[in-house]
Amino acid sequence: MAAVDKKTFKREPQTTEDAGSRGQQQKRQRVERQKAQPTGELKIDARKLWEVLRRGDLDAEVRKVKMKEMMDMLRGHIKEVTFKHDMSRVVQTCLKYGNDEQRSEIAAELNGSYVDLSRSQYGRYILMRILKYCPKFRDEVIKSFYGHVRKLVRHKEAAHVLEECFAVYANSKQKWNLVAEFYGREFAVFKSIDGPKSLDAVLATTPQKRETAMDSLKSTVTPLLEKGTVQYSIVHRALLDYIRFADPSERQQVIETMRELVVEILHTRDGAHAAMLCLLYGSVKDRKAMLKAFKPYLQRICCEEYGYAVLVEALDCIDDTVFVNKAVLQDVCGMMSELLADQYGRRIPLFVLGGRNPHYVGSDALQVLADNDKVKALTSKKDASVRRKELTAF
Repeated sequence: MAAVDKKTFKREPQTTEDAGSRGQQQKRQRVERQKAQPTGELKIDARKLWEVLRRGDLDAEVRKVKMKEMMDMLRGHIKEVTFKHDMSRVVQTCLKYGNDEQRSEIAAELNGSYVDLSRSQYGRYILMRILKYCPKFRDEVIKSFYGHVRKLVRHKEAAHVLEECFAVYANSKQKWNLVAEFYGREFAVFKSIDGPKSLDAVLATTPQKRETAMDSLKSTVTPLLEKGTVQYSIVHRALLDYIRFADPSERQQVIETMRELVVEILHTRDGAHAAMLCLLYGSVKDRKAMLKAFKPYLQRICCEEYGYAVLVEALDCIDDTVFVNKAVLQDVCGMMSELLADQYGRRIPLFVLGGRNPHYVGSDALQVLADNDKVKALTSKKDASVRRKELTAF
């Protein structure tokens, strides 16, 4: 057989008709494969109806009719189809535009699968919609997570749903029941209605549980720090409790691990408090590493509701005022007009000038500063008046 000259050989151009027929053939095959599935016909019909239902300009009366058609179609099959990408969008639209009865019907049919939904790449968005639009089922969703918190917080998808439950919808008792699972297996199994709602209360009545709680906390917190997944407020609560109650050597290990990550936990009350304790308990090297990590985000931190208090703590406890001036104050002076226009930002320069004046610094921050004075007395050597005099001299 003669060799084909690659330079002279040319492939015949593909005609539009051939391309179209091939595309149509592939589409038909895809539809046939879908129809062969147990709920294939249902999915195809639901997606066609969804294309109409999802339109933002749809008339309200027409939407009611279409929602009834959709619910009649999906009733009894929601759990079967909801984990697929396209059908997840259909169910989300039903939760968005349905009435209270229709929303409750969807949430009830999915009850028992909430944990699986939270782990699903597409199902978690449905669970978010249930939390938003079905207030009667929020308790059921939160309770379904009991016993699974330590695994869910490390899961890429489920951690977002867990954070939504903890930060937005859970009451104080539910928050405790969720975070308490970090402290040991018994807290994951036994949920007391009238029991303690904080680790302080637990250790006040049963101090013998301290070692067990710290070991369990360490085994949970350490992998999260190593992976850098510390942005969730439930993790901030666990970090705060660990830093407060751990032995000094173990506390120091955690601070060394998280000194580059502290900047990621300043947006919550517990996270900011934990960051303040890291500054207080940290070594000189730790403190400098933290302030260097703050530097690219300094204006944002100054203007955050809780973040500004961490900078106030840094100004209040770090003895090396020359480094504080280079790392913080020089940049603060450069953005003074923006900070003075912000209700939180202006508290940084006012603290430098006026100290712990309740007219200038928030009461919450002042209370935390006062509570931290016992630690400050052990870790900072310079007198407060000398420190402030040096800061104002720059």
